[in-house]
Amino acid sequence: MNRTAIATYSATSITAVVLTLAACSQPASKRTDRAPATNFVATTQVDSVEPWSFNNKDGRIFRTANYRVFTTQPDTVLNSRLPSFLESALRHYRTAITGYAAPLPEPEIKLDTYVLRTREDWALLTRQLTLDRADIFLRIPRGGFAFGGKALLFDIGARDTLAIAAHEGWHQYTQRAFQQPLPVWLEEGLATVMEGHRFEGRGEPQFLPWFNTQRFDLLRKAHAAGRLVSLRDLLADSPGDLLAGGAGAGERALIYYAQVWALSHFLLEGDSGAHRAALNQLIADAAKGTLTARLSPTLGEFRAAQVLAQRRGPVLFEAYFGPVGARSDQYDRFIAELVKPGSRERIVEGVSPVQPRPTERR
Repeated sequence: MNRTAIATYSATSITAVVLTLAACSQPASKRTDRAPATNFVATTQVDSVEPWSFNNKDGRIFRTANYRVFTTQPDTVLNSRLPSFLESALRHYRTAITGYAAPLPEPEIKLDTYVLRTREDWALLTRQLTLDRADIFLRIPRGGFAFGGKALLFDIGARDTLAIAAHEGWHQYTQRAFQQPLPVWLEEGLATVMEGHRFEGRGEPQFLPWFNTQRFDLLRKAHAAGRLVSLRDLLADSPGDLLAGGAGAGERALIYYAQVWALSHFLLEGDSGAHRAALNQLIADAAKGTLTARLSPTLGEFRAAQVLAQRRGPVLFEAYFGPVGARSDQYDRFIAELVKPGSRERIVEGVSPVQPRPTERR
């Protein structure tokens, strides 16, 4: 298994994201899962398939209930899985946090996902769709980005491309379905939580928020080296600022993503779930566009608008979760518990390393 750095961008903040993923597929020059572009495998969730081409390369458009998938890449494994994967991911986005009883809203229009055969084709399409902002995205060496509800990816092997699609799909979804954007630390943290998935045979993907050895391994390494930042600093950071920071910027951005992954899990189940209701409320308020109403009574409308436009810092966090100082100590203890010996076995299983197994409860 080779480790590869995959860069992505979230256009909700036009900031750079670096994902470290395990590349289980073979290098492109040696892969054996390739077939002619005409050899597509339909899934039960595909409403229609029609020809499409880009830059003189033949491909297809897969239409599903909520997506249009434009692809010129010929990987039959990826093509057979991608449409149903995206639909399953969307169901996961809408219910993983708030539950099936109170699902998040559906996107109002179909979400467009592009998977190009080569980076060169992806770069050409990026220039066409993002115009004067293209230079930001063209810095990406491998992976893709989400912009205006569209995801632009290029084929980097079936497993890695699906992992990127899950991460960017969250951004794609919130860009189209939420009335107000989430703060960067939560938007990116939840995107990393959405990455965890596995397939059982030829069935549907199983989304497992804890199944993310790459985020866990980096978190544990950075914790052991004393390189994690405080919660207050984490809330103030953005991946774009970190990547612009010169030498070592890429590694700092990777640590950032590991920490916001841990922060999202902390808000989901830390302190015996004490923060889960507030997290649900924050996400629901962003979806409904009522974040301003939540902040205005204490901050005033002008200051509330400033805080929401900045999308970082402690103000919004404290409005929902209480003082950063108190939560910082709890967050630090959560990470210490998370990275203790034996936790990785649970991460590989896709189960919580901070909650006892049913047989362990007394």
